[in-house]
Amino acid sequence: MPELLPPGTTSLPPLGGRLFLAYRMAWWILAAAAVGTLVWSWLGPQSGNGIWLLRTAKAAVLITVSGILYRRRRKDPVAAMLALAFLLWTVSSSVDLVVSSAVPALIDRLRFLFFALALLLFPNGEWRPGWTRHVGLAIVATFLLGVAEALGILPTRLFLPIAIGCVLASLAALLSRYRSLDPGIQKQQLKWVVLGLVSGIALILSARAGAALGRDMAVPLVGSLLLEGLFQLGIVIVALGFLTSLLRYRLYDAEAAISRSAVYAALTLTLVGTFAASEALIELIGQRLFGMAIGNVSGAVAAAVAAMMLTPLHGRISSWAEQHFQHDLAILKSELPDLLAVLSTSASVNRMAEAVLPRIEEAVHATRMVLLVDGKIAGAQGITPTSARRLLVRWQPPADIDLIDRDDEDAFPLRLALRCPLGSIRAWLLLGPRPDGSFYGQDDLDALAEIAPPLQRTLLAVAEREAEVRSRRRLDAALRHTLSELNRRVATLERPSGHQNLIGDNRAEC
Repeated sequence: MPELLPPGTTSLPPLGGRLFLAYRMAWWILAAAAVGTLVWSWLGPQSGNGIWLLRTAKAAVLITVSGILYRRRRKDPVAAMLALAFLLWTVSSSVDLVVSSAVPALIDRLRFLFFALALLLFPNGEWRPGWTRHVGLAIVATFLLGVAEALGILPTRLFLPIAIGCVLASLAALLSRYRSLDPGIQKQQLKWVVLGLVSGIALILSARAGAALGRDMAVPLVGSLLLEGLFQLGIVIVALGFLTSLLRYRLYDAEAAISRSAVYAALTLTLVGTFAASEALIELIGQRLFGMAIGNVSGAVAAAVAAMMLTPLHGRISSWAEQHFQHDLAILKSELPDLLAVLSTSASVNRMAEAVLPRIEEAVHATRMVLLVDGKIAGAQGITPTSARRLLVRWQPPADIDLIDRDDEDAFPLRLALRCPLGSIRAWLLLGPRPDGSFYGQDDLDALAEIAPPLQRTLLAVAEREAEVRSRRRLDAALRHTLSELNRRVATLERPSGHQNLIGDNRAEC
């Protein structure tokens, strides 16, 4: 269901007419310039083969991303600005331009204009919140200031600090929109963009910081390649974050990607810090005890300490990341067993389905869900039972399946088999696709596999109790019917006939 804009909110219209024609011409011109720059770098690499290869790989990715946005999102104004920005980024960062001092500066200013405006209006070109209009005017004014500086019209150096402020304001608008949105497609899009921006900018800043520190010391070739690789990888990650978001490809894997990125970053920083601290401490103790440096021994012992801490640290950090970035899955795995234990004592199968299915749907983002017990629909979420019956009329449950059955072409691509204690399948949990049409991620499958044992135990126990109650009610009804029939017959036998009453009256008269 499309998300409604708040009253008074406006957005950029789709590209059309002369504006669309101008965009197409600009894209083809910049694409030719990007390819030409790439060919130029092939003919005469200026920075060594390693750096040339890194820049070539980055340029190929950016040109591909821009081409995909041009083909798949032709009339989307935000995608158009990003496509042009990535082509300009390819031109400016693939080679060291020496044509004129003004050329690289002008390219940089134009890239800033497109990228900052796209970031400000992402993902649907909406001027939300209202103050984004003022930021947009500031971006345009900053672009004009930068052009004037590049051409020597103004002798100032204000472009860079003001441009950084505009980008930060665009990021603030992005975060403000994220917080105001209800769960849905747009919020997932913003998660991917934030992940790409945070990861990419962190790599770019790390590369710039390393280059700044390396100016005062001789940096080996390997170090230079590493810094260049971090810088180019940061650009690629930013572009891929926008591409994934705009194409709406596997949007609901954003939480898993953010969680894993946080785990790897925290684990790396912790292990590096542990190694450095352990090495310094061991070397200090060795000097005090033995009066000399212990050389490679301190490094080896510190590495051993870090290796011993790897497993417990990974477990703790993974648990922390799951609680913070995959909160719905964490709640599902921790709270559903307790809920099932409560429902097992008194609830019916239908009541249990009404309580359990919404929680599973919220955690794994299923568009529709159906619970089948003994071939009958016990509950449905996101779909009516009548519609579910129509979709399942031709479905034949597989006979040989362990836990999960997958069929991407079916209306319910994920089927979870729930077995009785004797091993036969008595119930099925059927899940439709996610809102973006993609299949479930591995974290979702792991969570479903974890809740399957308590779910099937409770569900089948409740179903057995209901079957016993129904059987007892049928038996009670049959007994009541039999007793009623027996009482009727006894009453008939005990009632005196009309002939016997007549004889009794005559004898009374005599």
